[in-house]
Amino acid sequence: MQGLILGLRTSLDPEQFDQFARLGLTHILAISGLHVAVYMVMMGGLLRICRMSRERIQLSLMITIPLYVLLTGASPSVLRAGIMAILGLIAARLGKLKDGLHLLAAAAVAILAYDPYYLDSVSFQLSFVVTLGLICGVPPLRRLMPRRQGVAGWLCDLAAVTIAAQLVSFPLTIYYFNGFHLLSLAANFVLVPFISFVIMPIGTIALLLSPVWMGGAKMLAGLSVTLNDWTFWIVDILANVSSMRLIWETPSLWWVASYMLLLFLLFRYLRQLAPLHGEQLSKENKDPGGFEITEPLPKHSNGIQPASAKKSILPLMKVILKWLPSHRALLGLTTGLIALIFYAYYPNLLDRSAVVSFLDVGQGDSALIRTPGGKHILIDGGGTMTYRKPGEEWRERGDPFEVGKKVVLPLLMKRGVKELDVLVISHLDSDHIRGLKAVVQGIPVRAVWWNGTMKASEDVEELMSLIVEAGIPLYAPRSGDNAKIDGETIIQILWPPDSDETGIQSASEQNESSLVMTLEIYGHRFLFAGDVGMETERAIIALHTRAEDANGESGRKNHTAPVDIIKLNHHGSRHSTGEAWLAYWAPRGAVASVGASNTYGHPHPDVLGRVQRAGARLWRTDTDGESMFRLTPQVLSYWSR
Repeated sequence: MQGLILGLRTSLDPEQFDQFARLGLTHILAISGLHVAVYMVMMGGLLRICRMSRERIQLSLMITIPLYVLLTGASPSVLRAGIMAILGLIAARLGKLKDGLHLLAAAAVAILAYDPYYLDSVSFQLSFVVTLGLICGVPPLRRLMPRRQGVAGWLCDLAAVTIAAQLVSFPLTIYYFNGFHLLSLAANFVLVPFISFVIMPIGTIALLLSPVWMGGAKMLAGLSVTLNDWTFWIVDILANVSSMRLIWETPSLWWVASYMLLLFLLFRYLRQLAPLHGEQLSKENKDPGGFEITEPLPKHSNGIQPASAKKSILPLMKVILKWLPSHRALLGLTTGLIALIFYAYYPNLLDRSAVVSFLDVGQGDSALIRTPGGKHILIDGGGTMTYRKPGEEWRERGDPFEVGKKVVLPLLMKRGVKELDVLVISHLDSDHIRGLKAVVQGIPVRAVWWNGTMKASEDVEELMSLIVEAGIPLYAPRSGDNAKIDGETIIQILWPPDSDETGIQSASEQNESSLVMTLEIYGHRFLFAGDVGMETERAIIALHTRAEDANGESGRKNHTAPVDIIKLNHHGSRHSTGEAWLAYWAPRGAVASVGASNTYGHPHPDVLGRVQRAGARLWRTDTDGESMFRLTPQVLSYWSR
């Protein structure tokens, strides 16, 4: 109720807020024009009960709206609504009220004159764009719907508003939030009026009543709690229909501009069309394009064509067939919008290059691979370490920073990763897996590879429980296993070795059990070796040297060394990435995944010296940011972010 009435979301459960966000319902919790309108209706109704004149009601609203704007924090959306409301009341009092576009433009000028940097605010952009879309889009959309009175007419009005808002907010939604839920339209259609015209007024009345009659205020508050519980239940059901949630790569600004241009041209064109009503057609014996209809359309006494009447279908088809050629502009605009949406959802459909990215996740590991066939592989997910002691839980924030939720998952969505074909967990230390909990919850995963061990850890238990509950297959590959991800991508497992032990073994020390693998794309090789140390490095070299010797010519032909890029083992720890390891793999470059000013001293100066003597170029995520390698059949190129 604090969020609905005052715009305060600090007490709202972060998970519940995320569910509202998935369904595109966060505008309910951001004070905006809807809240100002409800406030004006309630205040105006109260003043009418007190038998105040219309002029005094308008004056009272002009005085009290700024107070409400200040009370709710004066965010860009409520500033816009408040200024438009006051200007509208002044214009109405002077008899010079024209249309909402004048008020919207005046509000934009006033806010930007006060602070031009509001233009960069997502709240500002969404508020003005959606309001513009409602002004321009609702009238033509409503004309396309049946003309009804009462509840049916109100539902048609609500449908027009909801559809217009969804259409105009769509490009900004995928640009900033990279997600669109197919149930968002239904959720807004049902929940927005329920929350805005039932729950919010009850909460507001309880707030105003509490200083006068606390008992009555408590009863209303209890009712609002029950209604909110119903709302959360519905939101929870809809938001968890993951199959209806689409992930979109961040589109370019030219795409957003093109979409907006075509949409508003479509609104303008629809405004010029007469509604396709059976009553009008049968009366004028013409279709909206001006074509004569050879046979009047039968109708009931209320003017609506019976859907079951066979005779009504054929004339209607004739109307449509004659109507379509005369509205080529409508077909062109609609086709253009559909093409833009398809391109936004599949922007890399024809791209056959591959990208290997070492993500900047602080003191941890995470790498994202996009193969030439469009498949995605994530190796580890980083993890924010916590050093809280027992009894210090009170120091934890309500929504603490977590690298998976704040960095890895948003980045995957920004890149348009709709699902992970393989999630590789090199080993079960927290700086490699804690960020994966948000990933598994937010993006579909087809398969998980891990080192085949378990560790007594809360992070491990939570992650494995999520994987099992989601029904994701778990595999524990062993040395010598190969996997062909697509036509140009091959993964070869180097470690751990196969053993005679059965079942899942417990390993409190995970580093030397890390999953070690090479990734080959277009003939270029990358080496990922988790956190293994020098002793395990020598064991891996010996194991594969023996295998190559045993296989003779065939083994030498399939020899995995040299590699182009290696990830420094254990973040560049002093006791890893030894001379023998570098000599065996002969890398052209190396990447150190480390956090800025980390307390471990990674990467160690000894490791940096060994890499330099090996003639390999070094990239570091703490100084260079994300390291990205683009691969084509001809070249391997690098850039950073």
